[in-house]
Amino acid sequence: MSTEKKQLSRRDFLKGAAGAAGIAALGVLAGCKQETPAPTAEGTGVEKVYTPGTYTASAQGMESPVTVTIKVDETKILEATVDTAGETAGLGAPAGEKLAQEILDKQSIEIDGVSGATVTSKAAKTALEDCIAQAKGIDVSLLRGEDKEESGSADWLGSAPEIKDSDVVKTYDTEVLVIGAGTAGLFAAAAAVEEGAKTILIEKFGKDYGGSGIRDTLAGLGSRQQIAHKDNPDKFDVFTEMYRQSNGYGDQRLYKVWAEHSGETMDWYEDRLGEKGLHFIHEVDDHSRDVRHPIYDVGHSVQGSETQGESSVASNIIKEYAEGLGLEIHYDTSLVELIKDGGKVTGVYAKTADGYIRYNASKGVIVCTGGYSLNMDMMKALQPETVKMTNINYSFPGSKGDGIKACLWAGAAMDEVHASVLFDRGGIPPTQVGCEEEGVLFWMGSQPFLKVGLDGKRFTNESGCYDHILHDAFNLPGHTYAMVWDADYVEDIKRFDTHGCSRLFPHENGAEPVFTLELNEMLFTNPYREAGIVVKADTIEELAEKLGLPVEQFKATVDRYNELFDQQKDEDFGKEAYRLSQLRKAPFEGIRLSGGYLINTMDGIKIDENMNAVDTEGEPIEGLYVAGDCSGGYFATSYPNLLAGCAAGRSVTFGRRAGKLAAKR
Repeated sequence: MSTEKKQLSRRDFLKGAAGAAGIAALGVLAGCKQETPAPTAEGTGVEKVYTPGTYTASAQGMESPVTVTIKVDETKILEATVDTAGETAGLGAPAGEKLAQEILDKQSIEIDGVSGATVTSKAAKTALEDCIAQAKGIDVSLLRGEDKEESGSADWLGSAPEIKDSDVVKTYDTEVLVIGAGTAGLFAAAAAVEEGAKTILIEKFGKDYGGSGIRDTLAGLGSRQQIAHKDNPDKFDVFTEMYRQSNGYGDQRLYKVWAEHSGETMDWYEDRLGEKGLHFIHEVDDHSRDVRHPIYDVGHSVQGSETQGESSVASNIIKEYAEGLGLEIHYDTSLVELIKDGGKVTGVYAKTADGYIRYNASKGVIVCTGGYSLNMDMMKALQPETVKMTNINYSFPGSKGDGIKACLWAGAAMDEVHASVLFDRGGIPPTQVGCEEEGVLFWMGSQPFLKVGLDGKRFTNESGCYDHILHDAFNLPGHTYAMVWDADYVEDIKRFDTHGCSRLFPHENGAEPVFTLELNEMLFTNPYREAGIVVKADTIEELAEKLGLPVEQFKATVDRYNELFDQQKDEDFGKEAYRLSQLRKAPFEGIRLSGGYLINTMDGIKIDENMNAVDTEGEPIEGLYVAGDCSGGYFATSYPNLLAGCAAGRSVTFGRRAGKLAAKR
């Protein structure tokens, strides 16, 4: 292994641990069908997979790096060792031998791990991913979006490539072609094949990785669970909130389409998961107290205890279902350019390791390639304010804007106002100001504890939408503030009763949170305490000193906040009384925060109610459908996170609708 190969850091591990933003498996990559057979290991007839040799990588475990070493021949893993000697005695440390045996048994990244050693197991899995990537000649940094980006050129679009007929090594004919095996693409492909259309799904990455999973929480209206729970929000209330959050840029015609079709989509997904014994549950919350920012129970979620947080579990179920109906999936196949015949889109050029592939699609092409949050040229040109607010970027790998650019080259129009999903969870060391230097994912950052600027003064109502406080922090030096809590913080969090993915306790009806408090403590809070990012003190004065805040001013702010708690009325910023807390019981803790956790972009190609891309005159482009994060017309400037699963709910609903309509064309 080259000494220049970058080792995995704790940041990479947390990418893998962070649920919907996790790095999924590489596994044994399957190529597209080819005119000539794939290279085979001599004398075996078995396809070559690896470059023979020994490969090593490390990832941070609970207490130490976990190092994985594999020895491979051209077709399989021959030997595996997992060094966990520095991990917790009795838990992580003994897990190495079992993990190594699992690697040999599974022959892929899809190892189950060792019970009681979750962090160690995930670190081993991340390091194994790197080893397999090396053995396959894949640059793992590209999967994690760590490759060197362009300089932010204004000419981020560039020109469409010129592909010659002589460059094409294989041609496929199909009726519907879906591009991208993520949240929208899987629903589109399954819907098209259900309608009887010959359908091919192409995916940029390999089989075990491809698409990196379906998001865990999806928003809908009118699902049978919502109706049974008598908790089906009024669609016009939801429209109003989405319209308000988009500053009026959101297309209410698209909101209407989502409202009319999302319930059926939730029910369909619940049925598919239920056939495999998984539960997809509508999240019901308490609405007995007044709130400043309205919440509506639109979220439906896969239960993490059943999937162990692996987003690939649900996506594999949908793949298997659709393949059973005749879907073909071609992996390691990247979109290059759309093919037009006059004003119609009739297919695409794609690229594989063997060269260019042509796909002819007689009924339609559905682009579901995700956003552009890992394309720094596009981000700097279209969302410079988001770049300034981004502390950690855990976007799904592949979010490079390829589909958006291909649609623009084909004459489609793009949103002129932009947006991203950006959560207020960017932790930084107590000596740092600003987020130019990447920090850590601090999941508890969205809790409505007291937050103060570096002057020690409170500056906002801490209870609201995740990205609003990041916008507000533009008024602070270095966009930096501190969040503080006392020894009763667990009871405070229970009482805060937050909505969506910031919630750390079960919903009112028992639906599981994205992260439990226990998992949050294990993955985030406790390691950051050990690293000195979360600081602890016996007095308020000591806490101020450790956070670099003016002691007297901070103490005065805390005294005032305690007074507001006693009054059960926030006379300063109007926060709901039940989301006030006091700081009286040691130990006191706090963290500096600056910028947020970027998940994805949400603006894209403008579409009509039939999911057709439209041109600059607003006319539909025949044969071209767009769904998911690369589609537009829905969000602008902010993400309405209090509508849990709002973006992913759009993706699956519009993906499914696009698949149905294309198949019937």
